[in-house]
Amino acid sequence: MFLLNIFLVSAVNALTISPNRFDITVEKGKEVERSEHIQISNSATDPIHVYASVSGPISEFISLEKNEFDLPAGPGSHSGLPRKSELVKLIFSIPREVPESKYSGEIIFTEQPTKGGVLGTYVQLGVKVNLNIGTMAKVEFPVYVTAMIIVLIIVIILSIVKERMRRFNE
Repeated sequence: MFLLNIFLVSAVNALTISPNRFDITVEKGKEVERSEHIQISNSATDPIHVYASVSGPISEFISLEKNEFDLPAGPGSHSGLPRKSELVKLIFSIPREVPESKYSGEIIFTEQPTKGGVLGTYVQLGVKVNLNIGTMAKVEFPVYVTAMIIVLIIVIILSIVKERMRRFNE
């Protein structure tokens, strides 16, 4: 229900963000420097000012190239013309000594009116960020898959033993 409300508010104010999620996995003990981009668009006919911030435990690993910027007036929600947009560069810096764990948080974009702009509501949109450190090589199978693999290995071993016994008795 929470995501539906954000979508409806976003549609009314014509501020959109893409992508809305990052899932990143890094090997433990490996230093990573990586950048990604988020596109923020305005289709409203009024200009807006956007503040960006990072919240949650993920904030120690992400820096934003821009923390605030203006988006000019867009063409209107139903015009079919391209929206006015801005790219925000995210820089992920994950040091080698970070312990194995899962970190999460959000990049929050807050919409406010610019000088001469009109804004009837206060809107915040978020991009979910999940960072898994040290979980790259771990694969978790459902119990039935693990059981099937074990049974298959046992059948193969028994077949090999049976064949060798047959050859030995000849």
